[in-house]
Amino acid sequence: MAQGRFEMNQRIEPFIGIGSYKLMSSMQELKSILNDQGVNYKEEIWPNDECTNPVPWNIIRTGTGLNFFFAKDKLFKIYVEDVFDGCLPNGIGIGTDMEEAQRIDPELKYDDWEEDWESPEGYWLEDDLDTGKVMTITVFIREVLDDELFEQYNW
Repeated sequence: MAQGRFEMNQRIEPFIGIGSYKLMSSMQELKSILNDQGVNYKEEIWPNDECTNPVPWNIIRTGTGLNFFFAKDKLFKIYVEDVFDGCLPNGIGIGTDMEEAQRIDPELKYDDWEEDWESPEGYWLEDDLDTGKVMTITVFIREVLDDELFEQYNW
């Protein structure tokens, strides 16, 4: 997939977004930016039928390692994978050693259910068990920190 004019080393900002990709944007706003930058993407829908409040999620996946999650036409989560080399304001990025990440952010806690590392600073990390390094970073809107508030979808 073409990377277009997208800068792969942009700062990942918890509760805000990444560069011109802002949390709470509409799907049309995001698609317009992707199209302007020449970034190819695929769309999928998760129906979430099993949830108490079954609001479908629309996901846009790019070849640049960016994945965008929408509910009720609002971007609530951005998930970056191993081909993305941006970093959080604290310097944690894809490939950071998890011990180093824990030193940088001592509030990181492992969640056995989600199988990721969660920070109250507004991001989650997934690590590669074989290498011990960060392999994904997720940033999101503040409401995600409170399941009950998030699942009301009144944001």
